[in-house]
Amino acid sequence: MRLEGSQETLLITLYAKAMDNRATPSILHDALADDLIRRIDYDFERFGLSDYDIRGLALRSRIIDNWTRAALQSRPDTLVLHLACGLDARVFRVDPSLDVDWIDIDFPQVIQLRRDLLPQRLGRYRTLATNVMEPDWIEKLDNQRPVLVIAEGLFPYLDEYRARELMRRLIDRFPQGGQLLCDVYGRLALRLLRNARMIRATQARIGEWGPAGAAELDTWHPRLQLVDEPDYAELPEMKALPWMQRWLFKVYGRSRWLRSLGRVVRYRF
Repeated sequence: MRLEGSQETLLITLYAKAMDNRATPSILHDALADDLIRRIDYDFERFGLSDYDIRGLALRSRIIDNWTRAALQSRPDTLVLHLACGLDARVFRVDPSLDVDWIDIDFPQVIQLRRDLLPQRLGRYRTLATNVMEPDWIEKLDNQRPVLVIAEGLFPYLDEYRARELMRRLIDRFPQGGQLLCDVYGRLALRLLRNARMIRATQARIGEWGPAGAAELDTWHPRLQLVDEPDYAELPEMKALPWMQRWLFKVYGRSRWLRSLGRVVRYRF
């Protein structure tokens, strides 16, 4: 099956997680990603990922994994919606209880690839083959519980209107509230990303819109509120990394301007 454009970018994050798994020490310990890239016939080196790219993508996923575990420990009845999941093995890394309702959502061809390549997951896990921007699937969700919306790597491919509309529909659907875990990027970061070798290799279209700050998303909906924007340099995983990587992440975390380029954030609604 051939992937193109934004769908092909799922191979970038998959490769980064696999390379992190081979590093010492690994941040994410994603052995499934490592197994998948050995089985997929693809020239992953064409992405030209640097060690900083690999570690940064692994840290982003590690933060979201940790938030996901915490949310499920606090409210085991939470419905998890993993938007644009790609081939991410998050459900296996987090390994929630089998009675947790978890839905991995992506385009039909991506979901078919997941079903072909990833192990079967028991319990109340399922996949949903659809474009996340289609409105019908949201209206069919059980909304008598809180929801955890994971949107890692999604917003750079949406314009502001579509991103706001997606979140409005999700928030309105769940009166009991929930959380949004995502990454957001400023306009300059998106411009740099469009010209990055990894994106040019896929010919994916990166959007023009990017918030000036993480709190800007608070204006999207009266119930949406920023609650966490971690500094990579303060993460315990930093202690085990080589000093140069620790220094780079420290500089990034201490600079307001650099952090405005891109950040991992958690919202409550």
